[in-house]
Amino acid sequence: MKVLQISSHYDWGGAARVVATLHRQWLTKDMEAYAAYSRGIAPEDRNVFRFGTKLEVCFSAMLSRITGRNGYFNHRSTARLIRKIEQIQPDIIHMHVLHGYYINVPMLFHYINKNKIPYIWTMHDCHAFTGNCGYFFDCRRWEDGCGDCPYLRNYPKSIWIDDTARMWLHKKALYGNTKGKIVVPSQWLLEEVKKSFLGNADCRVIPNGIDTTVFAYSQEKNILREKHGYSSEEKIILGVAVGYQDQRKGVEYILRLAEELKEARIVLIGWNESRKSLKKELTNVVIMKTIQDKKILAEYYAMADVFVIPSLAENYATTVLEAMACGTPVVGFDVGGIGQQLKDGGGLTVPLGDQEAFNRAVRRVIYEEGSVLKGETLAEKLRKTNAADKMSKEYLALYEQVLAEI
Repeated sequence: MKVLQISSHYDWGGAARVVATLHRQWLTKDMEAYAAYSRGIAPEDRNVFRFGTKLEVCFSAMLSRITGRNGYFNHRSTARLIRKIEQIQPDIIHMHVLHGYYINVPMLFHYINKNKIPYIWTMHDCHAFTGNCGYFFDCRRWEDGCGDCPYLRNYPKSIWIDDTARMWLHKKALYGNTKGKIVVPSQWLLEEVKKSFLGNADCRVIPNGIDTTVFAYSQEKNILREKHGYSSEEKIILGVAVGYQDQRKGVEYILRLAEELKEARIVLIGWNESRKSLKKELTNVVIMKTIQDKKILAEYYAMADVFVIPSLAENYATTVLEAMACGTPVVGFDVGGIGQQLKDGGGLTVPLGDQEAFNRAVRRVIYEEGSVLKGETLAEKLRKTNAADKMSKEYLALYEQVLAEI
């Protein structure tokens, strides 16, 4: 079986890690696996190729901001991808994130449909069925047509032109009656897809999986702390995000938490220097750049007392899975699929935007024994539901079903 995955990034960010995890699983099986991307750092894995350039991505981002249109540029890079598809001749195409200023979406779909190539589309956010938003927050206009967008400046942003109504109509015409299979990681997103113009599509839930051999519980918590410059007595609160400059990640809630829990050390991995002023004079906040080495990242998860994710909108966060796999419970707002991830003792959720409840939940996890699962008990629970091999088996079964239906 030949499988080609397509996404904006490879192994950079939550969705991209799913792509990389699946690709590595396929390479260990009797499959000819390929992955295509256009943004981020070049990986070492074999059969992974970049089809767009940084200049093309930047030019497309500029055009998108000016015109208010997203996914309509990048003709040359998409033509390169199509040539590669013709060379590979995949049995099935597995698409992931199709926004990000790197691909011409109509061009890709026209080619796939014209050549009757079977495909699966894993939706990691809501962009496929909104006019342009990755997350719609409290707006429901996408249910019957967008326009007059209240979040025009959110990613993928427009400077002034609101073309969301036309893009919504174009998306509906382009793949509203899709014959491809749609996959979402959470029950929450499945319910939202059902309310959209994709409501009649064949859509199912396959939870994201992670490499639990890398992200794993360690009994050497104190040794890890000493290695990274922390004491065994300290209470460590960890946050991880790819660029905390995105307001959706809710970093302000973590900084206000730091003002109250002065006895704790708050470690934020993925900090962007453009937001340095937010830190103010908080001496108990440690800011770090993104950690590429997953073994080092896993050590930070394992040595923390609690992982916090105060996202204002979220689907099915990979960082939550990584924290729990390392035996660290999670506190977050009850948005998107977070509640599904933290049910049955994985952590605590609180109402969106409730700072006091958020702070109380963090204190409860740190100081009250038995409030949530921790350590190997939590890690074992995660392995049963979100291990990479479980996810790959479900996707492989879906691939086989798609090919059997041809």
